[in-house]
Amino acid sequence: MVAGSVALTTTVVPAFLTGALSGRIGDDLGFGGGGAGAAVAAFFVGAGIFAVPMGRVTERIGPTRALRAGALVSAAAALGIAAFASSLWQLVVLLIVAGSAVGLVDTGAARAFGDSVPSTRHGIAFGAKEASVPAASLAAGLSIPILAEQLGWRSAFVAGALLAPLVWVLVPRLAADRPPSRDGRGGDSRRGPLVLFAGGVALGVGAATAASTLLVPAIEDRGWDEADAGLLLAVASSASIAVRLAAGSRGDRRPLSTWAMVATLLTVGAGGAVLLATTSAGPAGVLGAIAVIGGGWGWTGLAFQTAVRVGRDRPAAAAGLVLTGLSVGGAVGPAAFGAIASALSYSAAWAAAAAALLGGAAAILASKHWLESGSARGQPTGAR
Repeated sequence: MVAGSVALTTTVVPAFLTGALSGRIGDDLGFGGGGAGAAVAAFFVGAGIFAVPMGRVTERIGPTRALRAGALVSAAAALGIAAFASSLWQLVVLLIVAGSAVGLVDTGAARAFGDSVPSTRHGIAFGAKEASVPAASLAAGLSIPILAEQLGWRSAFVAGALLAPLVWVLVPRLAADRPPSRDGRGGDSRRGPLVLFAGGVALGVGAATAASTLLVPAIEDRGWDEADAGLLLAVASSASIAVRLAAGSRGDRRPLSTWAMVATLLTVGAGGAVLLATTSAGPAGVLGAIAVIGGGWGWTGLAFQTAVRVGRDRPAAAAGLVLTGLSVGGAVGPAAFGAIASALSYSAAWAAAAAALLGGAAAILASKHWLESGSARGQPTGAR
């Protein structure tokens, strides 16, 4: 679990460094908020495009090599950004390469957990893995006062790349996974609800990813100092880590309540976005940042746990739908947030994020109702 979490942290660091340091990078490379959103979106486009092919690679090489290779690909892309990025298009290309590593690391970790972790502890396992994503956001926030202000933004990408050797050492040698079950009974009846569930994931993670990657420039727009804004991002990301771990533990104790837990956390995030849209960057702004990132982004481990349990005869396919929703939301959310902020204001962008979070909560609850309706008609859904 530790190795998988550190590997995923290493893989997503380039995206969050780009968002947190977008002001400095944009000044250097010549782009504004819209370009920053597009650059972060490119990372998730790479993750979405390469998710399935990299999953096939993982099937051939096994989880140990997949985790190590993913960390090395991400590190190479981060070093490329530090050494060679001199324009927006070069940054975008390198972030697409970095995003491609997510497929290797996510599928490698999922396979390793499937072999090593009992199903009754999947909640805490997936929660720990997903907690590594806000850990990358936390690292990005801390990089501003520690590295960027002293050595420049490129030094932060070099530091992020140095995590790759740690991954190589931490990842244990694992046995090859057992082949997946071919028992597909009831799979078709579950596909519709799972697709709707993935749509809710896309809406929620799009807003939450935009909030986490572009919080620093949005708070700076309200008059905050860059270093203070970075520390706020670190605090909010720490809250998200705690929520993911706590939610995973609770999901193990109450596995049938995970839909409601996801919807509740999305609603909390929407409340935080409303605070950021309507208040200045005082105490209410701090509370809003913690709510939108801590709550609105603290549910992704529960999403994997829910989908894998519902699609237990095809867990890889079910997890793949969630990963697709994460990638689509991660690609569209930051770009849309940046575009709205550039065309209108950050307040309008926060309002749109709140609407997306509420829409995600509604879709999650609707997928549960759809699944239970199929069960009531006697279809084998696996929900109970």
